[in-house]
Amino acid sequence: MIRLRGGSIRLRHRTIAAITGALAVLVAVALWSAGTGSTALGLDRTWAALLDEGTKGDEFILWDLRLPRLTTGLAVGACMGLSGALFQNLTRNPLGSPDILGLTQGATSGALVAIILTDASLQLTAGFAALGALATGLVIWALTRGGDPSGYRLVLVGIGVAAILAGVNGYLLTRTNTVDAFRAVHWLTGDLSGRDWGQAKTVAIVLAAGIVVVAFLSRGLDALRLGEASATGLGVHVTGTRVTALVAASVLTAGAVSVAGPLAFVALAAPHIAARLTGSTRSFMLSAIIGALIVTGADMIAVAGVGDRQLPTGVVTGVVGGLYLVWLLIAQRKKEVMS
Repeated sequence: MIRLRGGSIRLRHRTIAAITGALAVLVAVALWSAGTGSTALGLDRTWAALLDEGTKGDEFILWDLRLPRLTTGLAVGACMGLSGALFQNLTRNPLGSPDILGLTQGATSGALVAIILTDASLQLTAGFAALGALATGLVIWALTRGGDPSGYRLVLVGIGVAAILAGVNGYLLTRTNTVDAFRAVHWLTGDLSGRDWGQAKTVAIVLAAGIVVVAFLSRGLDALRLGEASATGLGVHVTGTRVTALVAASVLTAGAVSVAGPLAFVALAAPHIAARLTGSTRSFMLSAIIGALIVTGADMIAVAGVGDRQLPTGVVTGVVGGLYLVWLLIAQRKKEVMS
């Protein structure tokens, strides 16, 4: 075990090995993804274009088309992975994620309002989606205020809010024309195509802010696992820590969904994979890396597509994530039976 200054952060050798290995795989997948597309560049041409030593055509493809999409995917995946880790630590529930707790549905409601009622641009749609996710987070906090905003209470409230928003979203879709409905369904699928450097910068700023907040919260979240009384005895402001974690997770979700749409199951799966690699449910950094890896890998598969047709990124994450959720539920059931 390695102790960093202050003794507040401890990294085991297993965690360091997992983070190093995940980063290596992420770099490899990112390089492969950058060279994949309708015009295959290969590793040599991709590397040359990265160093500004390639042809003008290769540099245009890489810097203007593929790297903005790749960078956006990396930041979006990291935001989702970090958000999922925060929710699962806050709820102490393996199903705690923006998908289950309603934040994704809240972002969807915001986007639908923009698309259907205002005929909004992509930028305005992203802004409404972010507001929808944040508003949902505030509603969940308000409904759990006065009690313990963690555990099954938060999960049950989130599921209820998600069910209500699903009905609202269905109603909004019935109030639109064919063209707007097509735009809405495309956004609901989740995709990274057409993303630019401005969107990549926006979600990267959200990610950086989230990382700073999580660094400050890590000690409090660790203490909360010992129980409220023990955490209070250690000098942790319990309510403040929980509310800050909920707000941070909501902002991370809002930033990711507003740019890429609701990429299903990334926030749910990333923390579980990180926990299995490290043996700890507090692997925030690794959860972010795994989230980035899932989205980047899924987008690479989506670009390859079926035949000559590319797929939306959300289709790939939905299929893979759905299978993972089924496996997770079966594994949890077997564990309960054995115990």
